[in-house]
Amino acid sequence: MSSRSIAEAPLAVPPATAATMRAVAMVPLLAYAVLTQLDAVANRISAGLPIGTTELILAALLGSTALLLLSPPPAASATSGNHTGARLIAAMFCWAVFSWTMSRHADAGLDYLQKLAIALLPAFCVLVIVDTPVRLRWLLWAIIAAGTVSAAIVVAEWRTGTRIVSTSIAATTAGFAGVARSAGGSDQNPTTAAQMLLVSLLLASGWLFSGKRLWRIVLASVMALGTFALVLASARSAIIGYAAGLGLIGLSFRHKPYFPLLVLAGIVAAIGALPFLPPTLVARFTAIGDFGLDPTLYRRITYLRIGADLIGQSPIWGVGPGNFPLYYVTDAYRWMPGREVYPRELHNTYLDAATEYGIVGFFLFAAALGFALLSAWRAAQSASPQLARIGMAVGVALAGLMVACFFMPHKDLRYLWLLVAIAIQCGRLARAQERIS
Repeated sequence: MSSRSIAEAPLAVPPATAATMRAVAMVPLLAYAVLTQLDAVANRISAGLPIGTTELILAALLGSTALLLLSPPPAASATSGNHTGARLIAAMFCWAVFSWTMSRHADAGLDYLQKLAIALLPAFCVLVIVDTPVRLRWLLWAIIAAGTVSAAIVVAEWRTGTRIVSTSIAATTAGFAGVARSAGGSDQNPTTAAQMLLVSLLLASGWLFSGKRLWRIVLASVMALGTFALVLASARSAIIGYAAGLGLIGLSFRHKPYFPLLVLAGIVAAIGALPFLPPTLVARFTAIGDFGLDPTLYRRITYLRIGADLIGQSPIWGVGPGNFPLYYVTDAYRWMPGREVYPRELHNTYLDAATEYGIVGFFLFAAALGFALLSAWRAAQSASPQLARIGMAVGVALAGLMVACFFMPHKDLRYLWLLVAIAIQCGRLARAQERIS
C-alpha cells in the first residue's frame, strides 16, 4: 500500500478501546443524572471549590462525548442514522436564538439561552453515548436512585422539621398555610423538586408493572417511598402527573380479563387514602375551587392572560426567550388580579413556549416532545423484552412529566430534556433491532 493510501485510510479503533471509551463517558453521564435531582448535595460538595460540581460534570461529559465523536467506531453503531430527534431539538434551539435576536430584552434572553443550552447539551450526549439497552438501564437506575435519596430526605425532613441539605431561598422558604414544604435533595423550589421526583417514581412504577421480575422488590419499595414523599411534598402538579402516569400504566392492562377489577381497586384505594392524606395536601387541592384560600390562583390565570396577549402581539417569533418575566411587570398589566411587582415566569410550559418562541418555536418544541413519546412507544412494542420494558417506563415517565408541565415553566428543565433524549434513544435502538430481525 502506498503512503498516500495509508494516510487516507480511516483510523481503526479496537473494539475493546471503543467499549472502554463509552464506559468512561457513562460515568459523568450517570453523575449528571443523579446530581441534577440532588443539586443541593452537589452544591454542598462544591461549596469550597472555585467551580461548581455541576460545571465539572458537564465539562467531563462534553469532553468524553467529543472524544467519542472524534474517534471513528470500529463498526456501525446500533444507533447510527435516523437523527430526526436530534435535528428537532437543534432546530428548536436555533429558532430560540433567532427569537432572541428579535427580542426587546437581549440580556435576559442571553441568560436564558445559556440555561437552555446547559439543559440541551447533555441530551445530545445521551444520543452519542447510550447505544445499548444495558446503558439505558444504567441511566434509568441512576435517576431512580436519585429520586429514592430525595424521597428519603423529604420523609426525614417531615419527621424532624429541619432542612438537611437544601440551602437556597427557593427551597427553604416555600410553604402553604403556614406549613413548610420540603424540596428533598434539591435547591430548586419544592414543586420543581417534586416533578423531578415524579420522573424517578414513574420510571420505577413503569418498569415494575411492565413485567420486570429482577429487582421488583426494590422497585416496589421505591414506589412506596416515593409516593409517600410526593404526598408530603404537597405538589399538586406532580401528583396530577403521577396520577396520569399511573393511569397509562393501568391502560396497558386493558386487554386483561381482570382490568375492570383493577380499575375498581384503584378507585377504592384512592378513596380509602383520603382520610390519611396530610391536611396541607388536602387544603391545596380544595383551594382550587376557592380563590380566597389560594390567592396564587389569581396569579396563575393572569399568567395565561398575559401570555395570550403577548402571542397576539408577536405570533411568529414570540417576545423572545426569557423575556416574559420582564413583560409581566410592565404597566400594561399592572391592574390584573394577582399580579406581583417582581418578574414571574409563565407557569405553563406550552403557553410559555408559544409566548417566548412564537408559534414556529412552539411547534418545534412540541414536535421534539411528540417524537420522543412516539419513540418510547415504539420501543415498548419491541420484540426485545428488556427494551420493551425500558420503553414502557420511559414513555410513562415522559407523559407524566409533560402533564405536570402544564402547571410550571419547564421548557428548560434539565430532567425534561434528559428524558426526551432517553426516549429518542429507545426508539433508535428499537429501529436497529427491527433492521437486524
